[in-house]
Amino acid sequence: MKLAIDLSHPKLPKLYWFGLVVLVSGIMIWQLPISWVSGIVASQTGCRVLLQQPTGTIWQGSAALAFSEANTSGGVCREPFAVTERFHWNSHCSLSSLVCSTEIEFAALEQSQRITWGFSKTQVAANEVKLPANVLEGLGNPWSTLRPRGQLGARWTNLALGSLIGPANSPKNARSGVIRIIITNLSSPISPIKPLGAYEILANLGDDGLNWSLSTTSGPLLLKGQGGTQLGVHFEGDASASPEAQESLLGLLTLLGKKDGDSYRLKF
Repeated sequence: MKLAIDLSHPKLPKLYWFGLVVLVSGIMIWQLPISWVSGIVASQTGCRVLLQQPTGTIWQGSAALAFSEANTSGGVCREPFAVTERFHWNSHCSLSSLVCSTEIEFAALEQSQRITWGFSKTQVAANEVKLPANVLEGLGNPWSTLRPRGQLGARWTNLALGSLIGPANSPKNARSGVIRIIITNLSSPISPIKPLGAYEILANLGDDGLNWSLSTTSGPLLLKGQGGTQLGVHFEGDASASPEAQESLLGLLTLLGKKDGDSYRLKF
C-alpha cells in the first residue's frame, strides 16, 4: 500500500500579495530611522543645515540643528560653526484624510510648532523663534565674512508650501507666507566697532519661490540688498559705512565686496 502526499497548494490571490507588500512597506517606513534622512537634509541644503546626533525615527525622535558649509576640498561637510539645543518631534497620520501632522518642541520657539502635511497640502503654523546670530553664516556672504555675533529673532505667518503632487500651476501648489528676521546688537570678531548695527530681512514666499530683502535699521555698517531662490539661491546688494565710521570700517568693507563708487558690491 502506498501513501501519496500532495504538497501542492493553491496559488494565493494577488490581492493577498498586494496587501502583504503594503503592510511590510508601511512597517519599514514607520520604523525608518531619522539618521537615514540626515544625509538628505545636508545634501539638499548644501551643508548649510545639518541634523546633529539624531535619534529615533522620522515619526518620533530628537536632534539638534547644526549650521555648516561644504568642504571645498571634498564632498563632506565642515565642522558646524553653530549648534542649537535639541528639539523633539512627534507625528500622527489620519488614514481617512491622508494627512499627517508633526508637532515640534524646541526651547527657542515661542510655542510648539505644528506642521500639517500630505499629498494635497503642506502648511506651517505661524510662530516665532530666537537663535544666536551666528547661524546666519550658513546663508553665505556677507554673513560668512562677518561671522556675526548677536541676537536673531524670526517670526512667520502661516506658511503654505504647496502640494506634493500635481502641476506647479495647480491651486493646490499655491505657496504663500511672510518671514521676518530681526538681527540686533550685531558684532563681528573682524571689526573694531561694536555693535555694527541692527538689520531686518523680510522674505515673501510665493509661487515663484522665496524672495527677500535686507535693510539696515540702525548702526554704522549699512547693508542692503535683495535675493531669491529662482534658479538657485542668489543675492545682490551693497555695503557702506556711515560718515563717522568710514575709516574704522574700511578693512571690513574691503573683505565684504568689490568697491563700486561709495559702496562695496555684495553678490553670491
